[in-house]
Amino acid sequence: MKILMIIGQYHPRIGGAERECRKLSGRLLKGGSAVSILTQSGEGLPDHEVIDGIPVYRKMKGGHLYEYTYMLSVAWFLLRHIRRYDIIQCFGLYLFIPPAALIARLFKKRAVARVEGAGSSGDFYRIGQLQCGRLILDSAKRLDRIIAISGDISRELQERGFPDRSVVGIPNSVDVDLFCPGKGARKQGVRQICFIGRLAEEQGVRYLLRAMGEIRKEWKGVKLFIAGDGPVRGDLEELSRQLGVMDDTVFAGHREDVLPCYQQADLFVLPSLAEGLSLSLLEALSCGLPVIATAVGGSGEVLDPRRAGEPIAPSRYRIAEYGVLVNPGDVAGLAGAVLRLLRDGELSAQLRERARRHVRENYALDGVIARYRTLYAELLGTV
Repeated sequence: MKILMIIGQYHPRIGGAERECRKLSGRLLKGGSAVSILTQSGEGLPDHEVIDGIPVYRKMKGGHLYEYTYMLSVAWFLLRHIRRYDIIQCFGLYLFIPPAALIARLFKKRAVARVEGAGSSGDFYRIGQLQCGRLILDSAKRLDRIIAISGDISRELQERGFPDRSVVGIPNSVDVDLFCPGKGARKQGVRQICFIGRLAEEQGVRYLLRAMGEIRKEWKGVKLFIAGDGPVRGDLEELSRQLGVMDDTVFAGHREDVLPCYQQADLFVLPSLAEGLSLSLLEALSCGLPVIATAVGGSGEVLDPRRAGEPIAPSRYRIAEYGVLVNPGDVAGLAGAVLRLLRDGELSAQLRERARRHVRENYALDGVIARYRTLYAELLGTV
């Protein structure tokens, strides 16, 4: 198979989609597929380089009429490299969708896109802000398949008029051999809460900081470790000072290797206001951490597959099958959930054991890669 991945940004820029693209590309290459990546140009980055043995072309760019010149740059690359791919795999719905759909149809290639998020910060909302949003939506409906990484996304695709036959559910993945529980003993006395992710408004970290203010009133020996960077980091640091939790909060910045962050933590919190399907959530579960997450996006489906979508009372939390769920933006509910896990060692131990098994069975990288291989083979008629 010859596969071209198209993604807005790529390594060294890091986000959930970028990490998933890198994992998928690497495993497909090891399995004998020819893989290349098309992404946006970036200041200080070469137009072409090889990363992990995979050619990366930074050829997507926009000029004065940004949206139109961007699409033309994609179309020009696809035409010039027409022999390098049989399948086009797009990550997200963006300006590369119309040229990918058109070139695939004209030259009998196969084109697939992954929708990365739903709701107010999802793909459909973002393309709705573009002049070419309608063109992107109509073009996406002409792709061979649309991949939904969560049930929320599947439902939004249905509401947007995508035919059921074109929608395929394939979740994000986690390398369960790499992300595993730590073998060293944790520090005694101090309990560590961990958050790993981009520091953007939709991640809801400000509510975690406010919850820390409540938690410290009842539990003194607790620290919050925040790994990540982003546009609201300065605001969050100032908020932590105002709340008086700065001394118990570590803003560690961006970390290339996040495994030690999980392995040294006692529990993981994901306070998002919106989500697709969080890689950090899957990694924390794979490391055997008890997890608290807001009931948004794919988080509820992962932690409570049988009751996902059931309401949670304000200022309360729900003990789910594989973690604890709270309402987004609910400081009291979040603080209560954290205190429950800090106090209830038996519950935490049960969640640790269930979490690791759940991820191995449903989100392991090898299993997810196998589903992509099957999809591609079906599209190429080689099954």
